[in-house]
Amino acid sequence: MQFKNRYTQVLFSVILSFFLLMAVRLFLYYSYPDYFSNLSSSELFSSLFMGIRIDLAIISLFTSVIWLLLLLPFRFTFSPYFRKLLGLIWGIIIGGIVFYNIADTFYFGFVNRHIVNEVAHLGNDIYPFINMAFNLYTYQIIIGFIIFVTIIYIYFKIFSGEIINKSLNKKEWTVIPLIIVISFLGIRGKVSGKSFSISDAFAVSKLSSGNLALSGVYTTYRSAKQEKINHYRVTPSKAIKILQETMSSEKFKFSNKEYPLMRSMVEANKTNYNVVIVVLESLSAKYLDALANNDFGVTPTLDKLATQGQLYTNFYANGQRSQDGITTIYTGITQPVAFESLGSGLELYGLSYLGEIVKDNGYSTLAMQSSNRRSFRVDVVSHIAGFDQYYGAQDIPKTGDEQGEPQFGEWDGNSFRFLFKKLNKIQEPFLSFFFTSTTHAPFFLPHKRYEKYPHSNKNEKGFLNTINYVDTQISHFIENAKKEKWFDNTIFIFTSDHVAARSNLNGAKQTTDNSILDGYHIPLILYAPKILKPLRSNVLSSHSDIIPSIIDILGLETNFSMIGQSIFDNSVNKRFVYVKAGNMIGLGLKNGSVFYNYNNFLGINGDINENEKELLLSIDSAQSYLLKNSKWMKK
Repeated sequence: MQFKNRYTQVLFSVILSFFLLMAVRLFLYYSYPDYFSNLSSSELFSSLFMGIRIDLAIISLFTSVIWLLLLLPFRFTFSPYFRKLLGLIWGIIIGGIVFYNIADTFYFGFVNRHIVNEVAHLGNDIYPFINMAFNLYTYQIIIGFIIFVTIIYIYFKIFSGEIINKSLNKKEWTVIPLIIVISFLGIRGKVSGKSFSISDAFAVSKLSSGNLALSGVYTTYRSAKQEKINHYRVTPSKAIKILQETMSSEKFKFSNKEYPLMRSMVEANKTNYNVVIVVLESLSAKYLDALANNDFGVTPTLDKLATQGQLYTNFYANGQRSQDGITTIYTGITQPVAFESLGSGLELYGLSYLGEIVKDNGYSTLAMQSSNRRSFRVDVVSHIAGFDQYYGAQDIPKTGDEQGEPQFGEWDGNSFRFLFKKLNKIQEPFLSFFFTSTTHAPFFLPHKRYEKYPHSNKNEKGFLNTINYVDTQISHFIENAKKEKWFDNTIFIFTSDHVAARSNLNGAKQTTDNSILDGYHIPLILYAPKILKPLRSNVLSSHSDIIPSIIDILGLETNFSMIGQSIFDNSVNKRFVYVKAGNMIGLGLKNGSVFYNYNNFLGINGDINENEKELLLSIDSAQSYLLKNSKWMKK
C-alpha cells in the first residue's frame, strides 16, 4: 500500500473511519426496520447526514491528536515504527468504537434508544450483565471481536504503507493550527453558541430520526459529561401552579405552601390492611391473557387473580429499566434527566419513601429481591426507603426441586417460599416489596415441566416458559397464603418493572392495542377478595400512582410529595402518565402522547394541544426545581 504523502494517508484513514461508523449506523437501521419506517426518504437522508456530524465529533474527539502527531513537520514522523504504532492506536480506537456501537445496536432493541449512563450505574451488576451478554449474544460477540481485530489490522497495514513524498518545508507548520481548528469544530459541532448536543441530533421532530443519527459512543460520552439540561422552559412558579391545578382532587389537599407539591389526605380513615407488592421482571401487558387476549397460556394464575381482583388495563411503567421501576415504586419519583440515580445521589434531595410512610403509621416493613443483595443497590436503597428488613439471593435457601442455577441470584420459586415464611413471622400490619428475576434474559428454566413451548434461553418461547414457571410459583404462594390468618386482611399488588426487551424476543411486538406509550405498557393487578370487589378498570395510571393509591386505601395520615395520583380517587382533575426515555421525557394522556428531547417535541401521537405540551414541560420544571432547591418534601 502506497500513499503520495502523509496527508493522503491520514485523509484516507479519516474517510475509512467515517465509512466504518456509518456502516454500523446502517446496521442499526436495517436491524429495526419497523422502528425507522416512519421516516420518509428525505427524512432518512437528513437523519443520515446528521449522523455524519455525530461521527465527525467522535472521530475528531478520539483521533485528532493522532492526526496532529502524524503530520508534525519533523523527520522522525516518517519513522516506520512511529507510524505503525500510531496506526495501531488508531485501529484500536476505531475498532473499539465500532464494537461498542454494535453492542449498542443490540441494546437498542431493549428500550428503543441508545446507551446513555447505564454503564456508569451498573456498579456491582456489571459482571452478571457481562455474563448475560455472553449467554444471549455469544456469536455476535465473537463476530464483533473479529471485526475489532480486523479493523486494528487494517489500520496497522495502512500506516505500514510506503509514503512516496517525504520532503518537509516550512509551509507545513501552517497545517498544525488548521488541524487544531478542524478538530475543535469537529468536536464542538458548531462555530458559535452552545456546542452540539444529543438534542441537536434530531433532523426532524421524530424520535426515530434522532436515534438514527446518534450512536452509543456519542450518547455515552455526552452523558458522561453530565450535559447541562434546561429544565425550565416553563418558569418554576408557573409550572408548579399548572401541576397543582392538574393534580387537584377532593381526596387530597396541598398541605404546605413552602413545599408546594406536598399533599395529604383530606380525611384519613386508617384500615390497617397489609400490603404485599410483587414486581415481576419484564412482564409486558401483552403476555397477560386476561389483559391482551393473546392466548399465550402461560399466566393462568395471574389471569385468575385479575378476574377475581382488580385489573388496571391502562397502566404503565415510568421508565425502561429495572432501576427506574424500583425508584418510582419506592419514591413516586421519575428520575429527572441528568439527575443522579437512587442510591447514587438522588436520595440527597429529600424524597418521600414508601417504607418510611407506612412505618410512620405503625407498619412493619420488608423488602427483598431474587437477585443478589447489591443488585441495583437495592439493599442500601431499601434501608434509606424505610424498610426494616431486606433480603437478597444470598439469604434465600433452596427449598424446592428447581434444578441448576439461574442467571441472576436465586430461583423465584425459592424466593416466593422464603417471602411466605417471612410474612408468617412479621408483625401486622405489614407492607412488603418483592422484585423477581427469573424472567430476565437469558431465560434459564429450572425444570422441563414448565416448558409450554420448545425452550430456548434466547427467544420469546423461552421467555414464555419462564413466565409459566413464575406464574406457577405465584399460585403456590397465594394458595399457601389463603391458609393463614393474615390473608383476609391483605392486599396483593402484582405489576412489572418494565416491558420485555424486544431484542430478547426476536422482534416480537411488545404492546397491545390500547397502549398509548409504546414500550411502557405493563399489568397492574390488585387482589384482595375480602377487601376489594372485582373490577376491570381503564383508568390511566403508572408506577408513580402506586404510593398515593396505597396511602388512599390504607387511610394513612401522612404528608407525601410526588406527582402520582390515587387510582381510587375519582375526583382527580386530569390523569396523566409521565415517563423517561434516556435523555428524553414523555407524557401520556387519554387523547395521545408526546415526547420532548429538551430541544423539540417529538413522537406526537393523537390529539395533543399546546396546553398539554406545556404540562409536560411543567412537570419537568416543577419536579427539577423543587428537588434542586430542597422544596420537594418537608422532613
